[in-house]
Amino acid sequence: MFKKVEGGVEQGQLDLSYETLWKSIIRPPRDEYDLEQLGDNKFFHKGKTYIRHDYELINKRGQLIQCSFLEEDIETRESYLMPVVIYLHGNSSSRIEGFRNAPDLLKNGINVVIFDFAGCGLSEGEYISLGWFEKDDVKLIIDFVEKLPGVYTIGLWGRSMGAATTMFYAHSDSRIKAICMDSPFSDFKLLAKELCLKYITLPNFVLTTTMNFVKNTVKEKCGLDIDKLKPILYANKTKTPAFFLHAVADELISLEQTLKLVENYAGEKFINVVEGGHNSLRQKHVLEKIANFFVTYLYKENEKEISSYKKINKLYDNYSKLLDNKYI
Repeated sequence: MFKKVEGGVEQGQLDLSYETLWKSIIRPPRDEYDLEQLGDNKFFHKGKTYIRHDYELINKRGQLIQCSFLEEDIETRESYLMPVVIYLHGNSSSRIEGFRNAPDLLKNGINVVIFDFAGCGLSEGEYISLGWFEKDDVKLIIDFVEKLPGVYTIGLWGRSMGAATTMFYAHSDSRIKAICMDSPFSDFKLLAKELCLKYITLPNFVLTTTMNFVKNTVKEKCGLDIDKLKPILYANKTKTPAFFLHAVADELISLEQTLKLVENYAGEKFINVVEGGHNSLRQKHVLEKIANFFVTYLYKENEKEISSYKKINKLYDNYSKLLDNKYI
């Protein structure tokens, strides 16, 4: 999610300091937490037992990515093969966000992967890129997850930056069978202009000059060209079933941004406009809708295969050994 930054949008004012502007893009406040906040590695929910496995992966930029796999206990679950949803958090957030949203998926028979993007949470990295380099982290996670025993279909659930990341990546990977995008932006430069017009009054030439300086600084510091931050360019290339979500009182990303993506989206699509603002916790009935969407599209393809695997346990012997080791 996008969040207000110190010295940024506050009480209807915008501090236009040069440093504030570029940091709001690639170095917003980092969500700091302790691993203990994820609780015990073995936990219980709705009468079932779940296990959390923690991993450390290395992305293509050589950064350590912290990742967790939440799964129903393989010794007691009804089916060996189960879908998995990978949660992609917002720009000032972490896997804690995904952990809070996981229960409705877990109780509906869907395992969950949560992780910290590079530059976020406990993962390495100094900067974020609002989805551009994060899409490489998504491929890293999918390549790893599909090798875990019991995983047979994969979905993505992204919020804000995570939703934009989903849009940048999903068209390129047929392994993804369903996606949920909460509060995506369609064009970052348009978003930046909307926010500036909302909170300040500046001549267009001043705003253009300032943004050009910011663009050059961002490029210099992390190699990101903000002109490429246009998820809208990938909407008509993506055919994966998609559930779009946007809060009616979102103060940072306008509903129109999501509607543009929906209008241009090539695949089967649904949209739900909900109460609240950009960083609001989603209501229980909304989380249930998202879970039902994933159940429908992650389970429907291989129902016969699931049934046939209920009695297959040839990989069980290696399962504990595989999951107890960290993969790098």
